[in-house]
Amino acid sequence: MFGTSVGALIGLLVVALVVVPVSFGVAVRADAATRSLAPSRVPEEDRAGAVSVAEVGGRCDRWRQRATGAWLICGGASLVAVLVVGVLICIG
Repeated sequence: MFGTSVGALIGLLVVALVVVPVSFGVAVRADAATRSLAPSRVPEEDRAGAVSVAEVGGRCDRWRQRATGAWLICGGASLVAVLVVGVLICIG
C-alpha cells in the first residue's frame, strides 16, 4: 500500500515536471506574439494597408488568451510539483 502511493506521487511529479517547461515555452511564445501584434506597434502606414486594426486586435486577443491559459497551467503544474516534492520529503 505504501509503495503504491509513493509510486503514484513520483508519477505525478514526473508529469508535472514535463508540463512545466512545455507550458512555459508556450506562454513565452504567446506573450511574444501578443507584443508583436499589439495595435500600438503597427506603423501608421500599415494600419491602412491589407491588415486592418480589428483583425490585428482579434489575433492579439487570441494570443493573449493563449498566453494567460499557458501561464496558469505553468503555475499550476509548478505548484503541484512543489507540493509533491514536499510530500515526498515528509514521507522519506
